[in-house]
Order: sequence, then structure tokens, then C-alpha cells
Amino acid sequence: MNRFVMVILSSALLVALILPTTPTYAGTQDFTLVNQTGSTIYSLHVSETAADSWEEDVLGDDALPSGGRITITFAGHSACLWDILAVDPDGNEVYWTGINLCEVSVVVLKCNDSECWAEYE
Repeated sequence: MNRFVMVILSSALLVALILPTTPTYAGTQDFTLVNQTGSTIYSLHVSETAADSWEEDVLGDDALPSGGRITITFAGHSACLWDILAVDPDGNEVYWTGINLCEVSVVVLKCNDSECWAEYE
């Protein structure tokens, strides 16, 4: 009986070593957004680039002051390319498109008097 148990355990160990491990990619798109626009962001939307409409405001009732940061987490998404829409206190909208959130973990939004851009870490 012991020999039978040893064969089963050895077989199980061999199968575990041979089978490739599958990495878990849950939350691959999770990132930290840093507001360095010089203005408070009152509304912030993050949607898949292929989407026809913006997702809900991730700030909810909060605002993100200039210099502030927020961690944005995802569940149940596999897309890597995302767009970000930020709305300031005056209702002005600025958006960034095609951000590959599978490759970056920090998105820094910046603006000067004539343009806005994003930097990635």
C-alpha cells in the first residue's frame, strides 16, 4: 500500500513540475494618477479606448487637487488601452487617449498655459 501512495505522490509532483504555471493578471491595469495640471479635477473618467462612452466618475463626490494622487483599480477588464477624461471647476474637459495601462503604473497629468500632456512611469 505504501508503494502505491508513493507512486501517486510522485506522479502528482511530476505533473506539478511539468505543467507551466499561469500567471495571474488581475488588476494589471491598476494605476496611480497624479494631478499636476495646476487645477483641481472635479470629475475623472477612465474608459477603454474602444468604448463609445465614458465610464462613471471615479472620484465620486470627491475632487482631486493639483498635487494630489489617486489609485485607480480595475476588476474584470482585460483591455490595455484606456482613455482618461478630466474636468476642471469651470467645466473645461481635457482627455488623454490610448494609454497602455498594462505597461505603466503611474500616470502624471500635466498642463501649462497652452497644452496638457501625460507622463508615464
